[in-house]
Amino acid sequence: MKRVILPVGMLLMGIGLVGGALETLVGSLATLDEQIGTHGSAAAAVLGAGLIFAAINPARHIGWVRAGILYGLVVLVFEAGSWFLFRKTFHLGPVIFGLAFSLLLIASYPERKKLIPSRSETETKDATIPPPEAKEPEPEAKA
Repeated sequence: MKRVILPVGMLLMGIGLVGGALETLVGSLATLDEQIGTHGSAAAAVLGAGLIFAAINPARHIGWVRAGILYGLVVLVFEAGSWFLFRKTFHLGPVIFGLAFSLLLIASYPERKKLIPSRSETETKDATIPPPEAKEPEPEAKA
């Protein structure tokens, strides 16, 4: 069952994010971003498209799954911060959308332990290129 729920959840989340981004561009979708719970932006379009394509094989594209999970937390912080700091209207739709799909992705991922990067996965390798080794000049051949 999880094999079906995870890709379908990723697909629906991606469609919602792309729809919210399209609403920003087109403007005639009657504030779709607030009604279904997404904030329309280019970043949402990229995340949505990535989730849609990664839904084909979520285990192979774990980075997109992690990004989808992180989206729910970011939206919660964004809405809470906007409300506390700027006294803007708290939109419950984006928070419910983000957290619901984040929880769905966590619950339906087959190997949840892999969702948290391991220490070896987060370590970066030294990106410096060592200088070429100096070669000993070859003795000249006498004829």
